[in-house]
Amino acid sequence: MRALILVLVCSVLAPFVIAQSQHNFWAFGFGAGLDFSSGSPVPVSTSLSTDEGTASICDASGQLLFYTNGENVWDRNGNVMPNGSGLFGSYSTSQSALIVPFPDDPQRYYIFTAPAEAGQWVGQPNAAYSVVDVSTNVGNGDVVSANVLLDGPVTERLTAARHANGRDVWVLYHRAESDAFLAYLVTCDGVQGPVVSNIGRPMITNADGSGSSIIGCMKINQQGTRLASAWGNLVPYSVTDWWCATYFDLLDFDNSTGQLTNILSDSIGGTPELFSRGYGVEFAPNGNVVYMSDHGLFNGGGYSTIRQYDLANADPMNTEYVVANGFQAFGSLQLAPDGSIYSARLNGATYLSAITAPDVVGPSCSYLDYAVSLGANVSTWGLPNHWDTYPDPPPDDPIALHDTLVCADGEPITLDATWSHPFQTPTYLWSTGETSASITVNTSGRYTVEVQLPCSTLVDTVDVQFGGTPIDLGADVSTCDDVPVTLDPGPLSGSTVWNTGDTTASIVVEEPGTYTLYLIDTLGCTSSDAVTVTTRNCACPLYLPTAFTPNGDGINDVLAAGMDCSPTSFELELFDRWGHRVHRTTDPTFAWTGDELPIGVYAYILRYAWEAQDGERNMRRSGNVTLVR
Repeated sequence: MRALILVLVCSVLAPFVIAQSQHNFWAFGFGAGLDFSSGSPVPVSTSLSTDEGTASICDASGQLLFYTNGENVWDRNGNVMPNGSGLFGSYSTSQSALIVPFPDDPQRYYIFTAPAEAGQWVGQPNAAYSVVDVSTNVGNGDVVSANVLLDGPVTERLTAARHANGRDVWVLYHRAESDAFLAYLVTCDGVQGPVVSNIGRPMITNADGSGSSIIGCMKINQQGTRLASAWGNLVPYSVTDWWCATYFDLLDFDNSTGQLTNILSDSIGGTPELFSRGYGVEFAPNGNVVYMSDHGLFNGGGYSTIRQYDLANADPMNTEYVVANGFQAFGSLQLAPDGSIYSARLNGATYLSAITAPDVVGPSCSYLDYAVSLGANVSTWGLPNHWDTYPDPPPDDPIALHDTLVCADGEPITLDATWSHPFQTPTYLWSTGETSASITVNTSGRYTVEVQLPCSTLVDTVDVQFGGTPIDLGADVSTCDDVPVTLDPGPLSGSTVWNTGDTTASIVVEEPGTYTLYLIDTLGCTSSDAVTVTTRNCACPLYLPTAFTPNGDGINDVLAAGMDCSPTSFELELFDRWGHRVHRTTDPTFAWTGDELPIGVYAYILRYAWEAQDGERNMRRSGNVTLVR
C-alpha cells in the first residue's frame, strides 16, 4: 500500500479582525446611548437625535471613534465631523447607516447609507457610501469622501456579512419596486458589484402612494448562512380605514457568491381586526433562532409583538412563538456585546427591553420588559445597525488544503488550491514552479502555494509523505495435516493484527484456512496480505487411478487402491451413472477388472481408517474413475 498525509503547516492571511469591543458604544434615539465597556450596559448621553436607524464604531480597545444617523457623522467628542453633514441616509430610515472597516486600512471606514421611503421624502432614492478617515482632524476624523452613489431606488433595509474568505465584506440592500436583493462586496479594490438575487415578493408601493413595504429591517446571522427580513404592506380598504400585513422572510445566503436562495415566508395580520407591520429582525448567536418585531402602529396607536422562530425545526415558519406583546411598540432588535438581544421601545420610553438567553427556544429565552434604563433620554424606533459578530470567528482557511490522510496504491495526489471570488481572479505559484490552481504530486516533500490577489498574498504549505508498508506472506501453503505452519511476513514497523485476533507479527497455524495480516504503519495507513493454508494426509496416503484398461497389456489392467500403510478398515464402492452399485469390496488388496461392464465413467466412494500416534483416524474420499477397453 502507498500512503499520503497532508499536514497544514501555515496559512498566511491578513483579514481585518476587530475585537468584540468595537461595539461597546451605542448611540440612538433622542440623545440616548449605552456603554458596554464594563460588560453591562450603562446609560450615557449623546449628541444624536434621530427617529430610526444609527450606526457606531469603537477602536480595538473599545474607545469610541464616531457614530452616525446616516445624515450626520459625530466624532468621539460628540461634534459633527468636518464634511460630516448631508449624507444620503435619513433620520427616518429603518437601517439608515452601516459601518464597514476598510479591509487594508484600519484608519478608514465606509459608511453605507439607505434613503428614507426610497427617496420619496428627500428625492434621493439610491444606495450610497461615504468614507471616514479617523487619522485626520487631530485624530477626531473627517468625512473624506461623501455620497458615492450605488444602485437605486432601494428600500430602507441595509445589512452586511463577511465573505467566506474572512477578509471581504458583503453589504446588502433591497431594490424598491422589485424582488431584487443587491449584494456589494467591499474589498481592497473598493466596493464591487452588485450581485443580484431576484427572489421573493416585490416590495412595491401602491398606486395611491400608500404602502409600507419599503420600511423594515433585514439581518444576516453571524454564521453568514441566512438572511431574515421583516416588512409590511399597508393598503386602504375604505375611505377612512386601512389594513396592513406583516411579511417575515427567511432566505439562505451563500457568503462565497453573495447569492440568496430558498425563501421561506410567514405572514401576520392583513385584516381590519389585525393590523400588523413588520420592522425589526435579529438572529441569536447560534444562528438557529431568529426574532422579529411587528407593530400595529398607525396614527399613534396599535398592538406590538416580538416573535421567535426555531430555524432548527424542519418547518421553521410554523414554530412562531410570541415572546412579548403590548401597546408600547417594539422597534429595532440588536444583538449586544453582552449576548442579549435588545429591543427599542416607542411612545416616549426611557428604557430598552431585552431577550437575555436568545439561543433558547420558547419562554426560557428570558424576556425582560424593563431591561436597561436610558436615564432621562428617550428611545425611538432605531438601535445601532451592527452587523458583525460577538466576538468575530476565525476566518475559514481560504485555500482548500485541509489536514488530510490518504492511503493509496502508488497513485499520485492532486493538491487543489482553487480560490473562488466573484470579482477577482487570482494567480498561483507553487514551490514546484507550476502556476495552475492545482498540481499533481507523486513524491514526498513540502509543497507551498502562493495565491496572489490584488492587495494581498495567501500562502499555504503542506507536507506530503508517501508511505505505507507492503506485506508479503508468500505463496499459498500446502502441508501435512499434522505439521504446524509458521506464517511470518518478516520485519515490520507498525502495529499488526491477524484475522485470528493475534497481534504478533508471525503466527503458527495448524488448521487449513485463509489467514490475513493487517498492518497499521507509522503513517497511520493500513495494508494487508492473505495466504491460504491447505493440508493433506501424510501419515497414510492412499490413491486410486483415474482410469484403467483391462485389455491384458499389463498396463493399468485393474483398479486397485495404492497405500503406504495397513488400514484398520477398508470399503470401496463403485456406481454407474444411474447410481446403481456395480462393485463393493472391503479387501484393501482386491483388484477389480470391471468384467462384463461397458466402458464409461464410474463414481466411487472410498472409506478407510488407520491407527495414528494419537489414535485411530478415519478418511472418506470420493471421485470418478474411467473404464477404457
